[in-house]
Amino acid sequence: MHALTLYAASLAFIGFVLYTFLNAIERRNAKYNPRGLPGPALIPWVGRIHDLPIDYMWLKFKEWADIYGPIYRTKMLGANFVIVSDEAMAEELLVKRAKVYSDRPEIRSLFDSKSSHGSMEYLPLMGKNHYWARQRKFTHSYLTEATNARYYGLMEFEAKRWLNILLTEPDNFSVSLEDMCSKVMCQLTWDDPDLSASLTPTAWGLLTQMSPAGPITNVFTPLWHLPLFMNPWKTAERKRHDEQQEWWMDRLLDTRRLLNTGKQRPCFTRTFLETAGKSSISGDYEASSVIGMLATVGIFTVAGPLYYFLVSMIHHPEWQVKCQEEIDQACKGRMPTLADMEILPILRACMKETMRWKPNVPTGRWKISLVSAKTNSSAGVAHECEADDWFHGYFIPKGTRILPLDFAFLRNPTKYPDPDNFRPERWLDAGWPTFQEPLTKFPTLKGMTSFGWGQRQCLGQSVTQDELLVSCGGLLWAFNLKEKIDPATGIKIVVSAEKSNSLLIVKPDPFEMAFEPRNDIRKAEVIENWRIAEKQDSEERMAFLRRAEGKEPLEIDV
Repeated sequence: MHALTLYAASLAFIGFVLYTFLNAIERRNAKYNPRGLPGPALIPWVGRIHDLPIDYMWLKFKEWADIYGPIYRTKMLGANFVIVSDEAMAEELLVKRAKVYSDRPEIRSLFDSKSSHGSMEYLPLMGKNHYWARQRKFTHSYLTEATNARYYGLMEFEAKRWLNILLTEPDNFSVSLEDMCSKVMCQLTWDDPDLSASLTPTAWGLLTQMSPAGPITNVFTPLWHLPLFMNPWKTAERKRHDEQQEWWMDRLLDTRRLLNTGKQRPCFTRTFLETAGKSSISGDYEASSVIGMLATVGIFTVAGPLYYFLVSMIHHPEWQVKCQEEIDQACKGRMPTLADMEILPILRACMKETMRWKPNVPTGRWKISLVSAKTNSSAGVAHECEADDWFHGYFIPKGTRILPLDFAFLRNPTKYPDPDNFRPERWLDAGWPTFQEPLTKFPTLKGMTSFGWGQRQCLGQSVTQDELLVSCGGLLWAFNLKEKIDPATGIKIVVSAEKSNSLLIVKPDPFEMAFEPRNDIRKAEVIENWRIAEKQDSEERMAFLRRAEGKEPLEIDV
């Protein structure tokens, strides 16, 4: 027999044996599979992993939803998935049956992400256990207090800084945009905006590590179990994880040292240290982690929608003009603040339509699919079924991953007519299915499906909405957002509305654009606003330190 023919025959025989073996396993484990649900034909154990692209995975899920209906099953390397593309079904499963569908699978490329006995690193990834319950309560309490205090003016302060930077460094807008989001969180958590230079890269590092487009061990998880000396992925994650945890702990220790000398201004970490005896948090390590997580997640949950707002305004300049006219009239020429929320419905409509048109979490917040090589480990940060259940006559076994497909919810033509186009009027005009009154309250970002479901709903909805209002409002108050002109050709540089990364939190691929001051008066106001804000902040910090040193009577901290 010819050598090549023999080689091909050997491969075919090995493939047949492997298929027979996997098929036998599949038949043996059939009682642990979803039953009755439609879905694509499955290769034993492998499922349909070969059909799923790493990039834009949600488009394939939507394609299958169009074929198999609003709820269907698939399998990836032994892990069972149920994909839900109907919003009402998702609510029934994940809200009304939250006691059964609120657990998390494990992220293989992170250390102990589910139980958090060791890392306590990332609240949205934790399984439904007592660590998760007490950290969620802790986070909710701190964010509620900050929201009620309108974030102590920090959002307006950092927006003024950003607008001033855009005047001199418009081509560096991506860096300054993320830095603004980071500075807000650094001030809230540690009262130190300069920490943003270190926090921002660690945030994106964590996001990459837990995303399908990150390390290959998120797709081929057996590689994670290789011995450490031949496992570059685990070695790199050990280094990233330990450095992040050490950095978070250093921030808590620095805060304690300043507090002991009376030089630490109010912030989340100071609040914890002053009330540690009343907290259910176990100690410094857990506290530094949950506070560090809060700061970290506050970067990309705001930066993603803000990037897409820029894209929306460039592609729809008519709505940019409408927002500017509303801001000028409602705010009487000054820069918008959080206090103006009620009188800026057009701006809020454009913000909400941006998050519908270009959702930065297309498979639902913290719910995009990763792939597991073990049925008891990661299939992504989906919801995980905690007990055998029946739903609409379908059997859903314990351990099944439930993926609510936000991209499909937000493209439902019945609820969102003309779903593929940017139509902010759907939130403003009676006659559209999504219109709600009063416009002083609606449209609101709170409650959007992108923020998740039930007990896993994102705690940062108010932060996202409030920071977007201040930053988007400030942008349109100060600038005309335009396509950039290529100086060599004189041709406009196209800003793509389609290209993006494929991380858990999606943002557009890098693009260029122009920030044109609306007029000389507005440009001067941007400069003056920041000069006054910076001067006031410096004076307040100096006054606090003088009081701490006993050089002035101690008064209420600013």
